[in-house]
Amino acid sequence: MLNKKLSIILIFAFSFSYGQKTNWQIDTKKSFIKYEGKHILHEWTGINRKINGLALSSNQFLKIDKIALLIYVRDFDSKNSGRDSHSLEVLEALQFPEIKFYSESINIKNKIATFKGSLEFHGVKINKTFSSSFKVNNNEISFDGELNLLASDFGIELPSFMLYKMEDLLIVSYSIVLIK
Repeated sequence: MLNKKLSIILIFAFSFSYGQKTNWQIDTKKSFIKYEGKHILHEWTGINRKINGLALSSNQFLKIDKIALLIYVRDFDSKNSGRDSHSLEVLEALQFPEIKFYSESINIKNKIATFKGSLEFHGVKINKTFSSSFKVNNNEISFDGELNLLASDFGIELPSFMLYKMEDLLIVSYSIVLIK
């Protein structure tokens, strides 16, 4: 009798805790990741709206516990097909087609989310910590922010034009919108 009661309590507790987890998906119509590249002669931006991923929430004040993002290098569009083709060569997109981010922790405080996780780009994985704004609107959660990356940290050989190399600093801005 005791084992039966214990089993029922364990099943109920497991069901309750499992039921507390919520998966959120990326709203691809509202989300984007954009980079800014610079050379002494010109600047450009490339934008990617084809973001794959999901987030896991404990439902505790809409707290997001984990997030995983996957984008493809080929999906960045700078509105210049020649530049985009050259970028695919420089970034060795056939060998390293994906850019991935996996959070290990997300701390949300005062409408600011701090992400700690791993970023994999060009076959190199680095640990990264960055912050973004955090907003909740109806059944939608959004993270907006900017981070700086050095292409050389990922082993990328910077291209040259007119004897000058492209600047190493890439400014990445993003808006990740999650929906249930």
